[in-house]
Amino acid sequence: MLARIVGIILGTILATSGYVVAGWGSLGSWAAHLDLGPFEPHRPLAGAAAAILGGVLIVAALTPRPKPKRRKPAPVFGVGGPEPEAAPALALTPVTLSRVAETPAIVTPPRPARAPPPTPEPSDFARLRERMVALTGAESWSEAAQVLLTLKTTARGDRELAVVYRDLGDFARGQGQMDDAAEAYETAVSHARDALRAAPENLTVIELLAGSLAGVGDVAEVEGRLDDALSAFEESLALRRSSGGREALDPAAQRALSVSLERLADLREDRGHRMRALDLYRESYDVAARLAAADPARFGSDLALTRQRLAELEARIST
Repeated sequence: MLARIVGIILGTILATSGYVVAGWGSLGSWAAHLDLGPFEPHRPLAGAAAAILGGVLIVAALTPRPKPKRRKPAPVFGVGGPEPEAAPALALTPVTLSRVAETPAIVTPPRPARAPPPTPEPSDFARLRERMVALTGAESWSEAAQVLLTLKTTARGDRELAVVYRDLGDFARGQGQMDDAAEAYETAVSHARDALRAAPENLTVIELLAGSLAGVGDVAEVEGRLDDALSAFEESLALRRSSGGREALDPAAQRALSVSLERLADLREDRGHRMRALDLYRESYDVAARLAAADPARFGSDLALTRQRLAELEARIST
């Protein structure tokens, strides 16, 4: 509101000054003999330029701004990086019975039961990342950044590197450093693709690549690279559909699919593809409604946002 008022006042001053200086009319004698210095030979041109600029400022100040789209927050990849390998099941050792002819049965005492192997401790990478997520939740940004840099040196393998660079992208984007965010997300995508080639059926890796691509799309959209954003969002959505998404038993996978549908729908709407955007929002609404019905406390706010955006889009199409 303050920016609008300043724009109107400044625009009015420029427009009225230009009106008088250009000789189109007079508003008293306050500018009749105004010396323009080196621009005096170009008085009509200078006045016209000032009047036009003032008019532009007034129009810009009075033009209603479109409301920013309220979006669901992007899904967060599970804390801890790669899961430990499952311990093999222990074979049961039966009690041995021995019989000797014409003698009582002799039971061999059972061997002492072996203690189960200890539960694997989380890796250094997992512990560090849990700490980084906790610090971020507490808004301890400086400490979180230091832990994130340590994570970068601790990561081993494409999967952990993809997690680190995706987190770096999220952190940089949160600080408004879009160039750094774009570079980090691209690096995350590269590592995630390599990890997926090594484990093409791993749903966690598929989600990691989908989330990294969504980050690429978000930054590209902010920077106005809409073709790049569209490509990234479409691939992210395709990956989440391929991993089950709508039919998945995991609510987080279904929510991630809903978010991808809406990211792509918003971009389609911005490009004028309103009917395609409407179809995507309707599909997202179906997913969000099932999630909210199963867990209203967790997913009710998501459904409210989707319902609001769907109603807004339907209203714009019907007018």
